[in-house]
Amino acid sequence: MLLKGPAQQLAEMMIRLSQKHYQQEWALGLEYELWNEVLGNQDLLSNDEINKLRDTSEWCNGWITMELGGGEENLKFVDIADWKTRYRENKPF
Repeated sequence: MLLKGPAQQLAEMMIRLSQKHYQQEWALGLEYELWNEVLGNQDLLSNDEINKLRDTSEWCNGWITMELGGGEENLKFVDIADWKTRYRENKPF
């Protein structure tokens, strides 16, 4: 994984959640689904999972996305302001 520090911890957490809930290393649209959960539209994650995800995102002040091609080498850290704009413009919900 090319990410470091808090961003790497956030990515690892998101991967574990994808594996747990989707049986895939990174489910298609995972970053949007998990952010939707963080925003309170909860139907997948437990409160504890949401709190840990939110806290880790705040700690690193960003979010993790999957760029085209898939695979851990294509995970990208996005500043939280940029992520919120991207989410608002592209959310699939």
